[in-house]
Order: sequence, then C-alpha cells, then structure tokens
Amino acid sequence: MRWVTILQAEIKSKSPLFIGDGSDLFLIDDETGKAYLPATSVAGAFRAYLKSIGERYQDLFGEQSDEGKVKMSKVFISDAFADVKGIDRRIEIKIDSEKGSSMDGSKRDVCYLSPGLKFELVFEIYNDEENDELVKMLYKCLSALDKGYIRLGGNKSNGLGVFEVVKAGKVTFDLTNRNEWMKFLNGEYSVYNAESDEFLKEIKNLKIEGYVEFKIDGKFTTPVLVKSPESAENDADYKNVKSGDKFVIPGSSFKGILRSRMERIANYFGIKNEIEELFGNVSPGSYQEDTNDEVNGEGIENAEDENKKDKYSLSRIFVGEAAIDEIKQEGDSSFKKYNKIHIDKFTGGVMNTALMGEIPVQGNTSFNVLYKKLGNSEKDNLAVGLITFALRDLGTENLAVGSGNSTGRGRFKASKMVISDSDTVIEIDFDNKSISPNKDILNRYIEAVRSYAGKGEISQ
Repeated sequence: MRWVTILQAEIKSKSPLFIGDGSDLFLIDDETGKAYLPATSVAGAFRAYLKSIGERYQDLFGEQSDEGKVKMSKVFISDAFADVKGIDRRIEIKIDSEKGSSMDGSKRDVCYLSPGLKFELVFEIYNDEENDELVKMLYKCLSALDKGYIRLGGNKSNGLGVFEVVKAGKVTFDLTNRNEWMKFLNGEYSVYNAESDEFLKEIKNLKIEGYVEFKIDGKFTTPVLVKSPESAENDADYKNVKSGDKFVIPGSSFKGILRSRMERIANYFGIKNEIEELFGNVSPGSYQEDTNDEVNGEGIENAEDENKKDKYSLSRIFVGEAAIDEIKQEGDSSFKKYNKIHIDKFTGGVMNTALMGEIPVQGNTSFNVLYKKLGNSEKDNLAVGLITFALRDLGTENLAVGSGNSTGRGRFKASKMVISDSDTVIEIDFDNKSISPNKDILNRYIEAVRSYAGKGEISQ
C-alpha cells in the first residue's frame, strides 16, 4: 500500500431521518445521546448507487464472488454522530387503493429525528496506485446525496433521509515519502484546506443523468390540515404536522394523493397495472421500509427467494416534504381554530362530548417529485406523462391535500411547474397559461400516455 486519501464531508439533514434498530425506535448512541449514522448505512447506499449507474463499485467496496473469491474493500468508512435537534411525531396509516379509505388496524404513531442533523462522514482510501478513480466514485456518491438521489435510512421514497453536503475536503499521502508518512501517522494535517471550496463546488456542480425532477410552486387557497398526533394542549384537538419548527405536508401524505390520482388516470386509460411498477409493491397491509441497499434494487437482486423478486418491487417515484411558508400569525384568517361537532345519525341531535377543535394552516409551498428512469424510453415517457397529469390536477385545485377535502379544504393553486431531465427543462406558467421552452417534448410525454394505452386522442 502506497497511497492513502482521507476524504471528509459534513452533511446536514433537510428532512426527518429514521435509521432503525430493528424495531420502531431510531438509533441513538447510549453513551453520548447523539443520533447515530452507521457506516454500514452509508456504505450500502453508496455501493448500491454506484452499481445502479454502471460503475465498477467492486474496485472501491470489494466483493465476494460465487466461487468464494474475496476482493477486499479499499475504502473504510467511520460511524457518524450528530446532536439531536428534536423529535418529529407523526401518524401513519395505510390506504386501501381500491376503496380510497384507510385499512383497518393500520394506524400507528411513529417518531423521526427532526431535520438539521449534522454528520461528519469520513472515508479512508488505501491503494497501491493513485486513488483518483476511486475518489471520483465518492464524488459521484456525494453529489447524488446532495441532490437527493441517494437518501439514507428508511422511508426514503416518502421524503425522509434527504441531505445536503455543506462542507467537503480531502488530502492524499504518498507513504513512500517519509515526511508525508509521518504527517499521516501523527495526524498532522487538515482535510478542510484552501482547496475545499473548489472541491465542494465540484461535488455540487457534477451532472448526473437518469432522473427526472418535478417542482410545482404555488399556494393553498383554502386551509389545509394533515393531522399531527393528539396533543395535550388545550387550544385544539388537532393541528397540522410540523417538522422542526415548520408546518409541512409530509411526503407520505403527498405521495399517497399523487399515487391515488395517477391510479385514477391510468385506470381511465386501462393501464392501472403500470402504477404498481412505478410505486413498487409490498406485501398487503405492510409498511414499506426501504433499506439503503434496496433503494437501487440491490436488496431484491440478492434475495434468496426467487418468488420475492416477483412479488416485491421498489418505488421509482420519490417525493419531498413540502414546507408551508408565509403563514400569517395566529388570529388571522389563515391561522384560526375551527370547531366541529358530531351528529348522531339516529336521533339527528348533537352527540355529547363530541365538540372538536382544529387549527389548519394556509400559505405558500412547493411540491417536489423525483422519478428514477427505468431505461426504457416508452415506459419512462409514460411515467413522466402520468406524473405531469397528476400534478396538473393538483395545481388547478382539482386534487385536495389533507383531511376535509369534502368541505373544500386543501386546495392548491399552482403558479409554475418545472420539469427537468438533465439539460432539458420545461416550464409551465399556470398564471399566464403558457409553456416554454420545449413544448414539443411535453407533448411527447402526453402523447406517450395515449400511445401506450391505445385509447385515442386525449382532450386538450
């Protein structure tokens, strides 16, 4: 071994994080009380991502062949720890896609680590040759992590485990040089140096293909309420969910309504089975807890039970949590308490002790969707077309968010939607009813839905 490269990156969580201990509890270090990010989670996520984009991941992480031959890993990753910023408590339910209602016994309370966690990732690469190619692989992984293509922990497709890289640096030692050897042994070096800013820019500006991003901006024209767990406070029985100090639309709620609308559109065209391929398939009544290896399909490929590969697939659609901004202060019309009563259907009178108070919110937000391409242009164009149709319905106030949709709540009016596929960008201006540039490409996505279904012309 001649060359050693130390690469460090400070990452900060932009969404709640859940890395479990095999139960419903997240990992906390017993001695320090800090959040714990195992090196195995990072290694699994990076290895699976490199494999999914066709890189020679074995050169970096090693492998064991079917013949029993072992290729040692050349990178060593340290466990990372972070001060806990808070705990987010959520209610989760599972929706019956056929009935559109929650499944019996599916409700549960879950807890996540609040956003703002800062972890220090440390990678040590040991090699007989210079480490340039191996370092480039880590560049790509860190860039994908910064863009949200790699996510850590569980429930990644529902908006959890999203990070940004806030600082990065590296230093390389030639151990045949005595001075460098001594500096390495004595720890007399700084990873964050004069070149760190350029290194960080290189990570953030690296272009990555294979994904289509959707962002739709707008505002709620009516109050919205995604209920948080029951509170001991006296002001209301239900408030909207918060992540940290911000009101949010949880990714799981947004993904649920997105899937429901896409199923409805696909059902009209007779292609409902395609939705299961896009959103994945898990056993009935269970919660999808995608692991780091499984996000790029490695968990399925390595499954011993061949039947599992046929019955269990992972989502190619990932969403983000939507923070609600510019909320007026308490007492204004967009932030007030609503009282509700429960009517006895038999007597027609008010039920005793049935008074309930709710405080919904109203403000601006942005919804984000990430689609991981399959590599089949026909199916990829179909998927982008279906997502575009569903987001159009959301942005034109035809798709409600949260509870109380039958009473007019949760209507979202979009101002702009941007669809990005590598260097191709489509911007839809809802206010001015215009599309530019690349209107022809948008028409191709829409046409792909009609062509795949063979249903005839789609009405404008």
